[in-house]
Amino acid sequence: MIAGLLYVIGLIAALVTVAMVGYSAPPLVQAVMAALDGPNANLFVALGDAARALSWALGPFVGGIVLMGLGRIIMLLGAINRALRGTA
Repeated sequence: MIAGLLYVIGLIAALVTVAMVGYSAPPLVQAVMAALDGPNANLFVALGDAARALSWALGPFVGGIVLMGLGRIIMLLGAINRALRGTA
């Protein structure tokens, strides 16, 4: 029960983070394209600015993935425990 809840919470956190990044992507793409179309175009600076703008998304996304992994590990350990005891 707890493992399933951890998995669902992690999935929701990761999906919401991806949706929020996707919603904020068009202005970032326009900013990168404008920076690359300028006279002194530098790809690394433009991508660094975009990464800095998206740095807030790293924590919730990785946290969601970690929660999903923890839920799956708990599910696996429960299945192993039931198999060793011989109950279905």
